[in-house]
Amino acid sequence: MGATVEERAGSGAGRAQSARAVLGPLARPAGVGALLGALWLLVAVLPWDFDDLCHSDEAWGCLGFGLLMLAVVPLVTTLVGWVLLRVAGVRPAWRVAALGGVLALSAEYLFSRAGGGSLLASYAMPLLIAAAYAAAAAVALPGIGSLRRWGVLAAALLLMWPLTGALGERSISQYAERQLAASKVPLLAPELHGYRLYFPDASSYKGTFDYLLLPRPVEASAADREARGVRVTVAPQAAGFAPPDVCEVDSNGARVDTGPCEQVAPDTWRWSGSGSGSGSIHYIARREGVIVLLTGGGPTVSDEDLRAMARSLTVRKPAFFLGPNG
Repeated sequence: MGATVEERAGSGAGRAQSARAVLGPLARPAGVGALLGALWLLVAVLPWDFDDLCHSDEAWGCLGFGLLMLAVVPLVTTLVGWVLLRVAGVRPAWRVAALGGVLALSAEYLFSRAGGGSLLASYAMPLLIAAAYAAAAAVALPGIGSLRRWGVLAAALLLMWPLTGALGERSISQYAERQLAASKVPLLAPELHGYRLYFPDASSYKGTFDYLLLPRPVEASAADREARGVRVTVAPQAAGFAPPDVCEVDSNGARVDTGPCEQVAPDTWRWSGSGSGSGSIHYIARREGVIVLLTGGGPTVSDEDLRAMARSLTVRKPAFFLGPNG
């Protein structure tokens, strides 16, 4: 036979009482965490004069200030949390404060790693730190904590590392795609036979688009990558651009007057000089109503490569500049 109404009601009341017994002790630590998060947010939005802090005569300048904050903020947060937990009647307060401080710092770092580093996202800090202190109480308080919960907490932290990394990469990729899609000039790029494309940047302020092409053997981390690769700048046509007598163009954020240049193909000119390095070669192409400047000629870039790049320039989709290429 099925359970009677009284039995079902008693079973429901028992479950509710059991839930209150588990969740009740977490409420005050969670409240303390929310208060700490609100205080953290208040400190973050205060009008700090970082220029004075960074350019002061104190040792290490900005670096010293940053290291000091990394050491002081977690310590102060833990001490303040311990005081607030004691006032709230949580015992032992030190255990929850210590673990809560570690979890709060971990949560903040993982949140930033997942792409939540903007000022708007910072307003989630009270909720995030409240959850950290509730988790600390759930595993550290006598009567409700257990080895099993310690294991669950450790496993959750380990799983959050690859998850937040994937979310962060996706966030960065989405931001970069939005930036490129909003470019004020066409996203022109050549065929990349033997080359890879790095550091695409569409500047809304300058109204330009630029990137670096590197031969496959050259690493993006190479100190001399600019000298060994091809810097490409796409920009509106300068008012003084009148080839072949005057070839005034934008190059990596700066205006360059190359002087006379040689026409080598329709709407394509060549100029060699030392404007951006010894032995530099510039190819200037007028495409889609804008000017594309390709600068190279180092030990790993041939004139033939530059000419082929100028010839193969075409408008690309943002995904071309973000995924593996070359």
